[in-house]
Amino acid sequence: MKLHLLFCCSALVLGSFSTLAAHQLALDIGPIENKAGTLHVALYNNAEHYDAGKNAVAVQKLEVTSSQVQLQFAGLEAGQYAIKIMHDENNNGKLDRNMLGIPSEGYGFSNNAGQFGPASFADAAFTVSADQNLQIQIR
Repeated sequence: MKLHLLFCCSALVLGSFSTLAAHQLALDIGPIENKAGTLHVALYNNAEHYDAGKNAVAVQKLEVTSSQVQLQFAGLEAGQYAIKIMHDENNNGKLDRNMLGIPSEGYGFSNNAGQFGPASFADAAFTVSADQNLQIQIR
């Protein structure tokens, strides 16, 4: 009986720590030039998934109706993350490019990285250890 009680108390204490470890990330995204289409926001926690554009920790997809967008990712564990954003203005599911290969639709990365091409995970990475706000510019 004492062992069972000890186990239950331990489970409650550990459960409360995991709740305390969940953090919230608030994003302010903009300016968005064309108020049409869909904004795709993907949150990654490792370089392999980030580079492949697969297995994001969380994804949000929202209709663009204004030049600034606010959104939140809740329940994040402490750790390192990076964000990729694509503004799919014509809703064709891809980032369109001009004849030179330069994106003709909006995009962005955490840390506003990627000034001269796609940002690496290392350049876009930031650490979550508490609730925080980030601002990401759309190019």
